[in-house]
Amino acid sequence: MTTRSVRIPDDIDERLVALAKSEHTSVNSILVQAAEELLARRAQEAAISAATEEVFARREGLFRRLADT
Repeated sequence: MTTRSVRIPDDIDERLVALAKSEHTSVNSILVQAAEELLARRAQEAAISAATEEVFARREGLFRRLADT
């Protein structure tokens, strides 16, 4: 496991501490969860983008005809 030092603005840190307290967990857990969610969202966005590009590549002629109408 890696230990990383992160600079967080005071106002965000205060909100993180309050959130962690309300969820009976640690700020570290909140930050790990947020990182996991961000990584999952970006991976999903990349997959959607790749799938969209594939559809446009496979159906290029169809989309061109639709654009001409």
